[in-house]
Amino acid sequence: MTTAGAPQDDQEDPMPAPGRAVGAALLGTGAAPVGGLLALLLLADLVLIGLHLSLKIFGEPSGYTFDLGVDRGYGELVQYLKSLWAGALAALLAVRRRAAVLAAWALVCGYLLADDWFQLHERFGAAFAARVPSLGTLANDVGELVWTGGVGLVLLTVVALTHVRAAARDRAVSAVLVVLFGVLVLLGIVLDAVHHTILDVPALDVPLTTLEDGGELVALSVIVTFLFAVAFTAHEPVLGRRLSFLARGRADHAVRTAP
Repeated sequence: MTTAGAPQDDQEDPMPAPGRAVGAALLGTGAAPVGGLLALLLLADLVLIGLHLSLKIFGEPSGYTFDLGVDRGYGELVQYLKSLWAGALAALLAVRRRAAVLAAWALVCGYLLADDWFQLHERFGAAFAARVPSLGTLANDVGELVWTGGVGLVLLTVVALTHVRAAARDRAVSAVLVVLFGVLVLLGIVLDAVHHTILDVPALDVPLTTLEDGGELVALSVIVTFLFAVAFTAHEPVLGRRLSFLARGRADHAVRTAP
């Protein structure tokens, strides 16, 4: 028996905070190794963002490589590693599960790494500007968008075709990746295009560059953490109502359309 006011051994734990519950259900951060990895990656991201802002505001630490907006800077080098890790984890899962959709996501990560390393969209943008000088200062940005849109459409088609044919558990993983890479595209392509074509104002350069490139750092950290959770802690994402439609496959469509 227990007396009134005495602690109860079988008392239920308090409800977890909504943010923690979503992170655990979708990303697998409830497992200690996963949460620890995410914390370390985000700490590195915050240091890079802080050094970038310090350079822009105080001029220290000196050296352009601390600028998140420059090619071959420290921030971009860290992104190379994260793209490599994400691609390797997706490829490992594709082999383990024999899942074509995860191989497609490994291809997406591989393209991100190749595009950054070889500066593919920048090179195409420069070539496009040379051929279409009538667009003036916008020609380079338009060319980069044309290249990115064309390659993105091909990769999206590959992911979509493999996604609808995948097993249910692999579609759940793919659905989370759709959201995470969607955030990455929003920051790295859409916001970047808005920054350089519409809001190309000197006063907004530092905050927008920090939001774009700092946001990309954080988004890719979350992607790596999620794939790590699936690969090494057997995490299976639990999708809520708002994301469940992303995990539908060919069999689900056949059931819904059956007479």
